[in-house]
Amino acid sequence: MQVKRFVAADMRRALELVRQELGPDAIILSSSRTKDGVELLTTLAADSELAQLQQAAQVRSLPTPAVQTAPEPAHRPTSFAPAFAEASALSRAMDAENYSASGKSEQELADEMERARERMLASRRAEASAKSLLREQQERISQPAPRIQEDMPVRAATRAPSAAERYPLVDTQEENYPVRAAAESQQLSDLQAELADMRFMLEQQLQALTGQQGMASSPVLASVGRRLERMGFTSNIIANVLTRCKRQDVLPEAWADAQANLARQLPVAGRDVVDQGGIYAFVGPTGVGKTTTIGKLAARFVLRHGADSVALITTDTYRIAAHDQLRSMARIMRVPVRVVEDKQELGQVIDSLKNYKLILIDTAGFRHGDPHLTAQLQSLAKQPEIKTLLVLSSNSQQQMLKASIHAYGAAGLKGCILTKLDETASLGEALSVIQQSKLPLVYTTDGQDIPKHIEVARGHQLVTRAAGLLKSQMRPSTPVSSQQRTRALV
Repeated sequence: MQVKRFVAADMRRALELVRQELGPDAIILSSSRTKDGVELLTTLAADSELAQLQQAAQVRSLPTPAVQTAPEPAHRPTSFAPAFAEASALSRAMDAENYSASGKSEQELADEMERARERMLASRRAEASAKSLLREQQERISQPAPRIQEDMPVRAATRAPSAAERYPLVDTQEENYPVRAAAESQQLSDLQAELADMRFMLEQQLQALTGQQGMASSPVLASVGRRLERMGFTSNIIANVLTRCKRQDVLPEAWADAQANLARQLPVAGRDVVDQGGIYAFVGPTGVGKTTTIGKLAARFVLRHGADSVALITTDTYRIAAHDQLRSMARIMRVPVRVVEDKQELGQVIDSLKNYKLILIDTAGFRHGDPHLTAQLQSLAKQPEIKTLLVLSSNSQQQMLKASIHAYGAAGLKGCILTKLDETASLGEALSVIQQSKLPLVYTTDGQDIPKHIEVARGHQLVTRAAGLLKSQMRPSTPVSSQQRTRALV
């Protein structure tokens, strides 16, 4: 059995690669998440199994001897319902199942994955049976009816008209079979995709269950896991951190080990990328702090390299007085600012400022799905020298952060900036999204002062700040005993 490995950014793309490379007969052996996305191990169905299905199809296609005076219709329609009943039943059964990591042991999850594999093999058999029936129909349509008059010339002279002659619509019905077969084949493909997603989900749940089992076996790890959960981190990240903890017997040391693991896993740039110069565009939803962040970076650069080294550009022509804040900051710093009225002029404006070491571009904020957002990203993509940074607000909801990364991902993001750290009650949600997206975190901001409140992102500093926010949430408003405070922290 030959096994092939496919790696893609997401599960749907990976399944498309499998179908293009191995065809619809491919079997998914396993799936896992890698640093590049999703990895699938696949193979083709066993030859012996396909041979048995083909032999059974040939037996069904053998013609039976004619014994009636009037021959049977040349085109007898055959129902495909039995062939696809199994696949439809499997799809309904799969939709009825509800998988949850809590309440299931590791062995139960393993049994679920084995049953999913068996259902996949059953769907393959149903598809092979449907294909054999389709080939049988196509052969009957292409071949003429048996010439009974060669063996019985007397009956041939007086034979009754065939069903095709008496009922011309039979041919039209036969022509519909390939269309129906294609529709059923699409249903089977959808079933395969759902099974692959199910496998991927089960593996994630199994990983989370492993972390839960570690928490159950160690009270210290259980305490660490509860702290991480209160900080807002996702269950997968918590499970990953707990499995990497080396000290599981003493709470302070285990907690320090967990924070160190979190810091190492955060994708941070670790250097001041804008200080090297270049052309940077700042994108993101409305109100996340793009213009203020540009002012902070420009002011820092002016202090280090002079006012004649920085230029500002804005493409925000949709909001009333959208340029006022940027113009005010440019006037204070004594740097030029240009307004791009037409998106087609962006390249020309950049060329006119090519003598400046650093060019910062402010953009309009659009909601996800806005047609203007697509046009804006296309305009930026036409300028290959532009490095695009996504600005995210740390006090946004987790789903909003994920939607922003997805919506602005078409711009070829080089990194992200996390703003408003001083306005959030927890950092776990934002850090979880950034870690899962693998988008490098370049800067963080925690106030309105220009240029003071901006820092190069550091993993250990962010985790320490997140832990500090947890302590501030748990700090009681009324005096309590030291014993009660210890129980609250645990």
